Amino acid sequence: MLLQYMKALKSTITTSQPLLSLEDYNVIFYRIPELHSLHTAFLKGLKKQIENWDGTHTVGEDFKILASKLGVYGSFLQNYSKAIETIRKCSVDNLKFSEITKSIKLKALQGQATTLEDLLHKPVARVQKNALVLHDLLQYTPENHSDYKTLKTALKMTQCFLNDINVSATESMFPVTDRAQRHLVKNSFIVELYKPSTRQKFTFEVKWFIPLCDVILLEINGDTESVKENSPFDILSLKSRASNIRDQILKEEKGKEKRVAGRNIDKHKKKLAELEAQLVLASPNLLFRLSQKCGKNYTFFLSSEFERAQWNEAISILQSTAVPSTTPINPYELQAWVTSCRKHLGTNLGSFLLRSGKDEDLLVGDLHIVVQSLHGLTRPSDVYLCFEVDSYGHFFNKVKTKTCFSSMEPIFNQDFVIDLEGSQTLRILCYENSPQGPILRGKGALELSQTWLTDKIQEKSVSLQELMLTVGLKYVPPELSLRRIPSSKSGGVFGVKIQQVCKKEKSPIPFLVMSCIREVEKRGIHEIGIYRVSGSASDVQRLKKSFETNVYEAEQLLKEVDIHSVTGMFKMYMRELPEALFTDSLYQRFFQAFSLSNQEEKSKQLLQLFEELPEINRGIIIYLLDHLVRIHQSEATNKMSLHNLATVFGPTLLRPGSRSSSSSPSDLLTAGTVDVMAQAGIFYFFLKRHAAELPLKAEDYH
Repeated sequence: MLLQYMKALKSTITTSQPLLSLEDYNVIFYRIPELHSLHTAFLKGLKKQIENWDGTHTVGEDFKILASKLGVYGSFLQNYSKAIETIRKCSVDNLKFSEITKSIKLKALQGQATTLEDLLHKPVARVQKNALVLHDLLQYTPENHSDYKTLKTALKMTQCFLNDINVSATESMFPVTDRAQRHLVKNSFIVELYKPSTRQKFTFEVKWFIPLCDVILLEINGDTESVKENSPFDILSLKSRASNIRDQILKEEKGKEKRVAGRNIDKHKKKLAELEAQLVLASPNLLFRLSQKCGKNYTFFLSSEFERAQWNEAISILQSTAVPSTTPINPYELQAWVTSCRKHLGTNLGSFLLRSGKDEDLLVGDLHIVVQSLHGLTRPSDVYLCFEVDSYGHFFNKVKTKTCFSSMEPIFNQDFVIDLEGSQTLRILCYENSPQGPILRGKGALELSQTWLTDKIQEKSVSLQELMLTVGLKYVPPELSLRRIPSSKSGGVFGVKIQQVCKKEKSPIPFLVMSCIREVEKRGIHEIGIYRVSGSASDVQRLKKSFETNVYEAEQLLKEVDIHSVTGMFKMYMRELPEALFTDSLYQRFFQAFSLSNQEEKSKQLLQLFEELPEINRGIIIYLLDHLVRIHQSEATNKMSLHNLATVFGPTLLRPGSRSSSSSPSDLLTAGTVDVMAQAGIFYFFLKRHAAELPLKAEDYH
């Protein structure tokens, strides 16, 4: 674009009415032809490799050559402020030049106007984009690939160049001009309190904005009682409805009557889109608050602590480096800029379309994590790590390690098992304890994929900005993670039918169940993420072994281990029952009743089925419901809503084993299709009803 424009301007220099002098022309377009040649050669090299691609060609050398010639960029950037000043001087001296350079229209811009200053800023942003591209390429390039070392070298050269620029030439790169500095800093999905209607076309529309200098980041004190939405969504109801419609679409797509099915599929997809629009608005629940200097406050919801840290960091860095602006921001100009770059903006809304063609990369099952050591600290620090994992696009905190005190090379040596439900990304945050509270020291992410995750521990080094973490990871698919296999041990507890355990112990509730619930209510009822956060895998195994061999020792050990290990062992016990508490024989009928559109009929049938459960099963379920309602009553501190609790326990209490007699190709909820949403929805029905102190008997339904 710049080459076309500079040719047009140069042609006026020798006329009777030149728009600028040759000297000014050389300053404004300094080294632009060389930059163009450099990128032309780079693109030709890539194109040649792609056209002749046979799987053995490499692209790393092309990136390395480009990185080796960043000196041209350095010269351009050193001249950058002078070029901008010259444009402004020429605009003052020549009104026609001013008019032309403020409204440049080129075919490449599809008729949208830009300015000469904006065009000159593109090479500035190009170096930063190259670094991001190299970083992404390295993430998806195996270390044994022939391109890996070359790409790593190219990235290091680019980063060194950027570091030098940041130190020596920041001011000349970004002179005092709002237009030259304007670029996208962060693109993220964030929900504002008082959510709008979801029945609208998705657009990038500027509703309001705050100048950077007027933004005040507000502390989150943890009290969310006063933050209530006008009409909160019933998340599990939305999820189960979306799940049912999705299954109908899949069933009709496989049907023979494609003409009739086609019309129904379009109708179902439209409805599914509406439900998903509500789900993506309803799912984020972590507070993020801003204030404007004029006094107006804004409240938002994010999906995870990782994203909140990113927002805080991005705003703080911008405020510390920004040059005060004397020109007010024009909302129309801002909307034009957003509109012009919308094709580069992703929405990252998350997806609840389970078992679609896009779900091949989503993982369901168990992720085993061995947290090993952390390197890169420059002074002894008290540090700990938090791990987040996504579920269909929305993130949840799953693991918190122990704190390593006063160490420069912390060694954690802890292992955890994280439940994966439609997961793609593991996020890691490193915190340092300080008198002022936890300080974020580093963060990073690891893409999860079955292309490299196996049932054997794989060691990975994960960059947490200035720090480096070593972890071991392995993946266990759901057909292996959910054991519904009778124990071969005589007199054991795990894998033994719950009726046998109760008969042997002469109690309506197993001792293990009572002991765990008593311990959770004693010291875990106010613990954030209780039942959702994973405990130490080794402690869980120690507890399991104790309950199998010596119950008195087990009861003492319960009091000593982390409370999340207690809940982890309790959930493991429920998962390893030979038959789910809601029984295999009634499983499909529960699902069919839950799928009914008539709410009254659905409730009646679910309650009737509950009465058909064996008496011992009903008693244990009610005992557990009592406990979970008490957990929910402390939601203000533990952040565990009825939705969260149902999501955790639904699959554990309802999902049959892979050898269940209910398994069949037509069964929509067998282990082969693992529909955690419907399982959670069924359990949520009983949990919500019990919390409202409504009877669980069909004859008492009203």
